[in-house]
Amino acid sequence: THGAYAPPAFLACKVHHLRATLLRGGRPAAVWGAGPVGKAFARALLAAGTPVEAFVEVDPRKIGQEIHGAPVLDTPGGLALQGVLHLAAVGQPGGRETLRAVLRGGGLEELRDYVAVA
Repeated sequence: THGAYAPPAFLACKVHHLRATLLRGGRPAAVWGAGPVGKAFARALLAAGTPVEAFVEVDPRKIGQEIHGAPVLDTPGGLALQGVLHLAAVGQPGGRETLRAVLRGGGLEELRDYVAVA
């Protein structure tokens, strides 16, 4: 029940360590998932000074929109992004495994090109 173990504390910890490693030097992020989990992660990144290049989403109602100043792309558009760290931020059961398969299938390497954060 201690606040250090609350979800916002874990989110802050993840952002801190990603910024110190895979996002250092101003590397932008692409957030895969434009639902509550992805939006919360993007807000934390932006608040810490990390640019969010885009969101990547499968919901056709969200594709083409803009969230927190970043465009919402479809999967092919997300896979075409270069120089970003792709962050799998989907809270749905099975979402992490699905995104890992999509990102690997797109030629990306885990812990170099993408990380699952949810």
